[in-house]
Amino acid sequence: MGVWSDLVGRVRSTNSTVTADIPPTPAVLTPIGTPPTFAAIAGLTDILKDTNKLRTDTNYDNEFDVFDAMVRLDPELNGAVRSVSLTGNNYHIHYDKAKNTQIREAIRDLVEDLDFDDLLISAMRDLMVYGNCINKLVGRAGEGITKVQSLPVKQITILDERDPYTVHKSGIAATKDDPIMEAVFYRFREQGIDEMIFPADEILHFRIDYRSNWYQDYLGRQTYGVWGESRFTSLKQAIRAKYNTINNRIALEDSLTKQYVRIGKEAIEGIPDPEEAKDRLTYIMDQVGTLLEGLRGDQIPILPHYVELNHMDMNNAIPDNSNFLDSINADISAVLNVPRVAAGQEKGSTFAATYNANLWSIMSIERLQSVVAERIHDLFSKHLELLGIPHRKRDLPELTFHPVDQESPLHRMQRAQIGINSGVITVNEARDIVGLREIANGDEREPKQTTRPSQALPRQNEQDGASDVR
Repeated sequence: MGVWSDLVGRVRSTNSTVTADIPPTPAVLTPIGTPPTFAAIAGLTDILKDTNKLRTDTNYDNEFDVFDAMVRLDPELNGAVRSVSLTGNNYHIHYDKAKNTQIREAIRDLVEDLDFDDLLISAMRDLMVYGNCINKLVGRAGEGITKVQSLPVKQITILDERDPYTVHKSGIAATKDDPIMEAVFYRFREQGIDEMIFPADEILHFRIDYRSNWYQDYLGRQTYGVWGESRFTSLKQAIRAKYNTINNRIALEDSLTKQYVRIGKEAIEGIPDPEEAKDRLTYIMDQVGTLLEGLRGDQIPILPHYVELNHMDMNNAIPDNSNFLDSINADISAVLNVPRVAAGQEKGSTFAATYNANLWSIMSIERLQSVVAERIHDLFSKHLELLGIPHRKRDLPELTFHPVDQESPLHRMQRAQIGINSGVITVNEARDIVGLREIANGDEREPKQTTRPSQALPRQNEQDGASDVR
């Protein structure tokens, strides 16, 4: 085996003030500490500027750029991804299932040397966002795998046995009629001055839903069954509609909210000449108008004490978009198979609805975990190959993930309480559901709680007024 080398060394709101001077009034009329000028200082970042590209621009280098923007800007998406990816940290490696001590110790050393927790969490996250997680394996014959380097998915192209240097430049690009159907080479930063090409056996590629997936890379080549498919693909239009709605509402509020300026008499006190006082008021109004017109979205005005800026609130004239936005957030949870509570949304949730949603979510998470586990076993195998340790796949230690909890603590408490109230379970059985220790005299069932005394049903063939026959 050759050397699987390292990439290292081979790859290469502003605070501001806006002022406008106003001729001072007589000194006796200007309190100490009162700014004699109008000013604007930096405020909150203008979210319109950040989200505008997401909602209007389709000129991204590739889909993965869009997915990055979506998860960065949308709190529901971010929350869902974070909740699911953290389940990758709950795992166990069954070293006892290794065939022999040599294999067991080799894999144990590998796990201890790598940032294994981060590798699993990153794989879960990237599978959710991109449908792919691509890593460069670094190692050497006799030493095994020494490092797993994460590669940015959006900077990778995948090629088959065709000459990777000429397939694009010659114009012989892979088309729908002749797509790339096998990953032979992974090209990093293609056509860049620091581009690199790696054979497939030096790459650890996690992918999901790839078998029938068509994908066009950023150079126009068609692939089939090579790239995994992101669930974010079906959410692109929904997210754009979401921010289109939000930004349009902000713009509408700005257009409907009327501002008016009140100038106190302190501005002209001490000016006996009416014409001079009028000129001063006119000048002040001009300065206010100029300041407000030049105000950026991340600035707020600072005005002299005798000038008040007031707003006439016209919120009643703006349509309520909450139901539409709530519907889009529900779509996010549905597409990602994540309970709404995991995405930061619990509106409309019931015990039964949340429980059923959790079951679907668990199935989806377990699918991601199975993909990760399968590729980790491939990593174990590659490590042993470089070490020269003969093995079969069934000889390897097994990676498993802890079962995902189907219920939140609140829902477990509700289930336990329902069981006690109905007389189905004992107090100790209920305490076990919520993770508490048994108590004395807790093994007897409580009588069923009813709103009225229960009435015994008549025995078969029993008639009203008939004697009780034994």
